[in-house]
Amino acid sequence: MEINLEEYTFYIRPGYTDMRKQSRTLALLVQNVKNLNPIEKSIFVFCGKNRTILKALCWNGNGWLEIVKRLETGERFKWPESGEEARKVNIGILIGTLKGYNMWKPFESITPKYVG
Repeated sequence: MEINLEEYTFYIRPGYTDMRKQSRTLALLVQNVKNLNPIEKSIFVFCGKNRTILKALCWNGNGWLEIVKRLETGERFKWPESGEEARKVNIGILIGTLKGYNMWKPFESITPKYVG
């Protein structure tokens, strides 16, 4: 199933979120804390405390789609701390971040020989 990102509304949770949370718990956070409907055509994006992990969550009609981006380069994501800062992040910046860029410069690319 292909997702046309232009059909979705994006919401960014400012500050940090515990990245041990899985899709159902993140959806409950969206519903109960942000008072939004996690089932509507939206993508919700969260960042971990150390700023190396992002999670994006959306409902795709029959289950949760959870996308994780984990930086392995020693770099950190630039992430909004307040709702006001989060509202300034546009879709282009968010997609660029998921592709491996921060708001101002690309992250270093690496090709590890081994995992672990």
